[in-house]
Amino acid sequence: MATLFSRIIDGSLPGAFIFKEERWVAFLDIKPSAFGHALLVPRHAGQLLADLPDETLGELGSYLRRLTRVVKSACAAPAVNVVVNDGPEAGQLIAHAHLHVIPRFADDHNAPFTAHLDYPAGELARTAERMRLAWEA
Repeated sequence: MATLFSRIIDGSLPGAFIFKEERWVAFLDIKPSAFGHALLVPRHAGQLLADLPDETLGELGSYLRRLTRVVKSACAAPAVNVVVNDGPEAGQLIAHAHLHVIPRFADDHNAPFTAHLDYPAGELARTAERMRLAWEA
């Protein structure tokens, strides 16, 4: 059974992509904790990080490093939260391993996942485009 993220990755559902690579993709969360909240998602649909193939896990660090830089740059954020909910008991809602990269600002009082915002019309696509450009730079 395909996961929600598998359907976004294969184009069955829309996604505001930052990048698409052989084993990893990144797109914006549609219910973000902060504008620019990105998801780093393996194409392999294992539920837990431990379910991922070695080749996929081996690439995680370089993609995560680059995506955190992109989110900070595109959002003018001084910091990010990197969050992994590795299993339902840890708060994982989609049964597909993924990491959240959430831009943070001084005094934003916006702990991860306490607020879920709706992008204003057209802003999801504009934010994804800024991040795509930063990814390609």
